[in-house]
Amino acid sequence: MSYCFAGKSEEIMSNYPQSYGSYQGYGGYGNYGQPQHYGSSGPPPPPMGGGFGGGPFQLMNAQMGLLQSAYNNFTGYGGAPGFHCPAVQQMSSGYPMGNQPPPQPPQPPHSYSHQPFAQHQMEMNMQRHMYQQMGFKVPKPPAPPAEEGEEPAEEQPEEQQPDAKELDEEVKTRMKNFFVDELLRRYAITSTLEMAQGTVVPMVKYHPEDIVVEFYKNERDTDLAGEDWDAEADCEYLNVAMKGPGTTEKIITHIVGTRCNAQRQRLKKMFKTMYGKDLIKEIKSELSGDYKDAIMACFVSPAIFDAKCVKKAIYGLGTDELALIEILMTRTNRQVNEMKSVYGKVARPNKVTSETLIEEDIENDTSGDFKRLLISCAQGNRYEIDREKLENAVEEITNANGDGTGMFEVNYKKLTNQRTAKRDAQRLFDAGEDRWGTDEETFNLIFATRDFYQLRAIYDQYVKIAQADIRHAVDSETSGDYRRGLKAVAQSVMNRPKYFAEKLMKSMKGLGTDEETLIRIIASRSEIDMVQIKAEFLEMTHKTLYRYIEEDTSFNFKKILQALVGRN
Repeated sequence: MSYCFAGKSEEIMSNYPQSYGSYQGYGGYGNYGQPQHYGSSGPPPPPMGGGFGGGPFQLMNAQMGLLQSAYNNFTGYGGAPGFHCPAVQQMSSGYPMGNQPPPQPPQPPHSYSHQPFAQHQMEMNMQRHMYQQMGFKVPKPPAPPAEEGEEPAEEQPEEQQPDAKELDEEVKTRMKNFFVDELLRRYAITSTLEMAQGTVVPMVKYHPEDIVVEFYKNERDTDLAGEDWDAEADCEYLNVAMKGPGTTEKIITHIVGTRCNAQRQRLKKMFKTMYGKDLIKEIKSELSGDYKDAIMACFVSPAIFDAKCVKKAIYGLGTDELALIEILMTRTNRQVNEMKSVYGKVARPNKVTSETLIEEDIENDTSGDFKRLLISCAQGNRYEIDREKLENAVEEITNANGDGTGMFEVNYKKLTNQRTAKRDAQRLFDAGEDRWGTDEETFNLIFATRDFYQLRAIYDQYVKIAQADIRHAVDSETSGDYRRGLKAVAQSVMNRPKYFAEKLMKSMKGLGTDEETLIRIIASRSEIDMVQIKAEFLEMTHKTLYRYIEEDTSFNFKKILQALVGRN
């Protein structure tokens, strides 16, 4: 798969889909005019052409900046680097197809959103913005009644009061298709339809305060502020910095923390092209300890990083069962399959290996029910919601009069089969709490195959049958690593950011620090859902993740972790 960046094309390995978008037309945060294409898995894009604003679907450049803006505006979570426009400047305050706000959304069971209405508002704002960019005026709310003694507000000219019929069925269909495309993109990232954001985003244009800008201004008499990101400029500064004492770590930390993974891959190739030297070898010779491990984790593709973590969990001294659980129980089908595709080269680089090497390694290093659960999840074959089912579940919102608004939302009930959810919940109850002993095969079958929304429905039905949470059944009926694996699936289904927040807290709480877990989670989630993880962490500990890292780590290791998670 190729990606183009700052006008240059480069073949790179396909990475996991990133939260800022994965195909032509998605730009960086706040960059509305520069089409990008990052090497990522994901669904194909809707029909579109080049830059933003050139037609009905030339909208995706703005989308992730818009989502970031909406998220900041409605939930108060921290912003991402590169986006500086207040949300109120990006959103229309009106409601298309009438002056009434859309109804509050049906909350999906076990949604990880703290504020489902805020999520709904973000969706509505995104769609209103899309309509604006498609050339359809968005009506403003009616003027408030005049106070006594005041002149009534002047009515808008007729041409600024679009009729609801302006949005015909063809336009609505196109809008619905766009919304479905966006939902599929999210689903490819997290197996859910909720908005997710990373704290590390593409460096689209150089910020005036970027250290590379300062270097070029002082040493090359060239001002890069506002210019497109250029791998050559970054590489030139890295090369100069590594020749002098005392400044290397600061520069490496800054560049790694402010460039996305796809850009880091570009830097490796550009550095070798420019200087005939391997950037990774040069950096490794300058660094040591946990700081070096964190930097190296950021300079490999996500699939290779996961493969390396699995290899270390299996091939190292003993077995790191918790690392295996974390990776295999929380990744999407695409992520598992991409990791498997490179696992052989990572685990045994000098030998020809089979496609099933990861299964063989799990088979040889684990045992019993835990082994079977790991092998099941390593197939990357969990049921998924397809486009047809999603299109059927996306419905037009109606106003108080029953008229269509031209806005869309997901009817989560249509994503699940309640009859089979009730049947599976009963099977789990019969296999565990309602019998002597436990039928582990039934637990394995359901936990490893059902899609996340079906599992949420099953868990809801289980509460009705057993009058207890599914995690109570797992705790009381299973044990050891098998129990931890099942609980990881359940927690990931119910609230994946909270699962990772708990893991981060445990890695730093008490005596000592689990640096490997810190690096693994922060490096792997920084471009996917770290914003949500940070929110859950704050809710759980009443401290920000940034501050927790400040108090529990030190020196350059602390600085790179803080750069990746962000202060806000």
